Amino acid sequence: MAIDSTVGGIASNSYVSLVEAEAYFADRIHAGNWYDLSTADREKVLITSTSIIDWYVDWKGSKTSQEQAREWPRTGVITSDGSIPSDVIPTQVKVAVYEFSLSSATKDRVADGSLDGLSEVRASSLMIKTDDGVYNSKPSAIPDKIWKILQGLTVKGSSGVIRLIRA
Repeated sequence: MAIDSTVGGIASNSYVSLVEAEAYFADRIHAGNWYDLSTADREKVLITSTSIIDWYVDWKGSKTSQEQAREWPRTGVITSDGSIPSDVIPTQVKVAVYEFSLSSATKDRVADGSLDGLSEVRASSLMIKTDDGVYNSKPSAIPDKIWKILQGLTVKGSSGVIRLIRA
């Protein structure tokens, strides 16, 4: 399937075109995984990244048109920098797609489990042990760096709280 990055289009499947992505990665250091992909796979990862971001993110505002295929463009989105025009896809959304595409180039992000990062869990004398000493309770499909890029455009974020219920 070819990329359709028409803003507000009824058949749009990506927030960015391949040309835009190529320009972004030409200026980005550590973009080797991007260049390891074929052109067809680059298009696929941009399309997939756009879809996954739309699935997981609760955006501010509402779609400009109910006929548009993607969640952006939107109306009623106000950030600390002001109102976002209802006929554009914000730079932060495009950068999130580029960066998510790069992190997805070698790993299927939707295959991540909710217990990724945990090396041991016990019930008796409660013990939770992580691989690296840190446990992140946000949906693991979308890396923290993407959530940070999208700050101000989302309705809510994760509190990072893990609820413990005593049996």
